[in-house]
Amino acid sequence: MRSFLILFGIIHAFASPLAAPIVNLDIGAFRGSSDNGSDVFLGVPYAQPPVGRLRFVTPQAITTRTSGIRNALQFGNACPQPPDDEDLGAPVGEDCLFLNVWRPEGTKEGADLPVLMWIHGGMFVEGAGSDPTTRGEHIVGRSVDIGKPIIFVSINYRLNTFGFLASTHVPVQDLNAGLQDQAAALKFLQKNLRSFGGDPEKVTIWGQSAGAGSVASQIIYGPSGLFRAGIMDSDTGPFKNSPPPSTYDLPGFPFDVTAREVGCTPGPAVFECLQKAPFETLLNVSNTHQLATLNQQFWQPTPAPGNFINERASTRIVAGQFLDVPMIIGTNLNEGTTFSTSLLGQNLTGTAQLNAFDGFVRASAIDSSKITSDVLSRIHQLYPASPPSLPHATGDELFDRAAAWYGDNMFLAARRRFVDAASKKQNVWAYHFRELVPGNDPTLGVFHSSELNLLFGSAATGIEKDFADTYLDFYINFVHDLNPGASWQRFTPDRQAVIQLKRDNVTMIPDDFRTEFTSFENLPELLNEWEK
Repeated sequence: MRSFLILFGIIHAFASPLAAPIVNLDIGAFRGSSDNGSDVFLGVPYAQPPVGRLRFVTPQAITTRTSGIRNALQFGNACPQPPDDEDLGAPVGEDCLFLNVWRPEGTKEGADLPVLMWIHGGMFVEGAGSDPTTRGEHIVGRSVDIGKPIIFVSINYRLNTFGFLASTHVPVQDLNAGLQDQAAALKFLQKNLRSFGGDPEKVTIWGQSAGAGSVASQIIYGPSGLFRAGIMDSDTGPFKNSPPPSTYDLPGFPFDVTAREVGCTPGPAVFECLQKAPFETLLNVSNTHQLATLNQQFWQPTPAPGNFINERASTRIVAGQFLDVPMIIGTNLNEGTTFSTSLLGQNLTGTAQLNAFDGFVRASAIDSSKITSDVLSRIHQLYPASPPSLPHATGDELFDRAAAWYGDNMFLAARRRFVDAASKKQNVWAYHFRELVPGNDPTLGVFHSSELNLLFGSAATGIEKDFADTYLDFYINFVHDLNPGASWQRFTPDRQAVIQLKRDNVTMIPDDFRTEFTSFENLPELLNEWEK
């Protein structure tokens, strides 16, 4: 008997750590896995599949609880989008509203850990929470190492035609479904985080590019109580361009083109017709036009009274009408380069170069007729063929001036616009990322998104290890304590300073660079022409 008890004890001691983690959620029980120091739950649905009559419709909560234990061992579908050379980590499918959770291994219900929810970028038209480059193990592991354990969550949300179909024929409450998906994920987490060992009162949302614009959108338009803080890497303003639904109905514009090519006659029944269209037909039409549009900006969020996005963001920002939550927000040194590569190597001069530059500027707006000749003339003056001051110079005049303009207009001006307003009423920390990561293309400089490989770990090696740890620790501190640390001073109206993020030179600097350009980009006239 004694031998049996000893054997049972040995088996039990080794079986417990190897037992698959299980969580009981309001929609049922899920079995995850343990890997590399984390418990991982993949492909957990947070809303009903947005298919059939729910295509294009505001997300619907799951109302039934399944019996038994479902496996959460692989990512759910990525939301519909064009094929990409980059691995999304999951197949594409219309049933795509899933989230994924990484927590410190062995975390139990009641641990009440702070939570970081990641919203991927991708211009509101591409990307997925399953992207292998943005998995949560590294961030969770680092949080444990520094004694401030957190839970990491990534989500999918509907994109392009499926998430941002815009028209006066779309029921107003269903516009901007992709942004409403994000809010639905937050509501799901509020109900279920304690089962994962998280604290629903300690949720921070983080995103990059369109993901940062998504975070800003939740702060500007969202209800209170779903999260307590936000981190925005390269916020888009939150939208680079946000025309009203009626614009998309104009002949030759996205809704008109999509409906006709799918085989739906514009009119009262067109929305229902598009809901019933074969998935592959709709996807092919959407992908074709998205890929043929500059920077794939075929659709953008659209403001409409009665919708989640009920007015232009710039109007709400200047009025201070947004949630009072602590924020981290910043930009990279060369935000515009990756968006301007279509102009690289054209070797144009004189009038031909100017025409190409003007075409690029106009194509950044869905309705280019809004861009006036007076504004273009001023842009010519600020961004000449041989500018005296550039954030990045390759010697390719057309590319350099376009990249400078795009970075200033779409990112640096957007950051200043939000920070200047928010710092008057809440805690804000701002940054400027200036690290040229070894191995990155020097033509692109410190390009848009180049910080992410440091934060998610793939570039946190060698000479970058200490800097990457320092940078990530700022974010973990903020998620855990609502303060990134003593060395990063708050941005205030009286002390307008940002932290320079650069290896061996992390320091506070004045927020006084390129102000002539961003002051112009933030003029009401400019915000109106780009319908921001």
